[in-house]
Amino acid sequence: MRSAAGRAEGDGPAVELEWEPAATVVPVRTWRRRLPVLVSAAAVVVIALGVAIQPWSDSGDAQSSPAAERTETAPYWKVRTLQWMRSSDKTQRPDGAYKTVWLSRSGTREQPANGLVQDYSREDTGGTAYVICGKPVLWDDLKKLPTDPAALRARLVGKATGEDVAEDLYNGMEELLAQSPAEPQLRAALFKVLTAIPGARVTERVKDSTGRSGTAVELDADTWRRRLIVDTGTFHVLESVDTARNDGLSWGTQKLRAGDLIQRTTYLSVGPAWEAPKPSKRT
Repeated sequence: MRSAAGRAEGDGPAVELEWEPAATVVPVRTWRRRLPVLVSAAAVVVIALGVAIQPWSDSGDAQSSPAAERTETAPYWKVRTLQWMRSSDKTQRPDGAYKTVWLSRSGTREQPANGLVQDYSREDTGGTAYVICGKPVLWDDLKKLPTDPAALRARLVGKATGEDVAEDLYNGMEELLAQSPAEPQLRAALFKVLTAIPGARVTERVKDSTGRSGTAVELDADTWRRRLIVDTGTFHVLESVDTARNDGLSWGTQKLRAGDLIQRTTYLSVGPAWEAPKPSKRT
């Protein structure tokens, strides 16, 4: 791990953490992780990634991160992650897969570990949508959301009922905190909604896999346990982790024990961006 001061040309202010690329990476499968955008066109182009770093920490100051500055004028929101996914057999490899996503009002462009840039859009909503309790929240809806936690929860949950509401709300809070250009006041309210979800457990001064400090919010969901580690200075997600909740969970050819890691997404950088790579022509 090393530090650098610069960032890719065309990007807005961001807080980034750079990792040395692994010699080989394995494809990452999506498992109970909803991107705020669904399917459409594929693209084929390789680009170089410019990265810079400054580790996040639990600072307690909502203005301490450059990414906390107002971002509504930038056309893209750029998110760079390192993802690890347990394989279905016992031939697990230790490395993870890097991915960069550029979200915008009209859709999403994604560059996974193979370097190919894909363009996605949602035909049903006409743009990027964060799904909260089954309802889409569009990019421009963010500025209309209330910043009072009780009013915000009521708006997001609506008339949704049933045993899945807590998990759906948890998933939605992750999407908005991890991948949206929400402003600081809204982020603070989203975090309060997250911590008030029935069954959620909050633990302060927790470190993620990179050593950054944050506050963990856990929720048990069926046979697995979900954890978000959040920097409570900026209310950005540092890491999301899924582990086996009990002994005996079947995962392909494996029988997992309680606490075994299933999936981990580490957020290396987030922030506004003025440019995104163009998708290639279809082949």
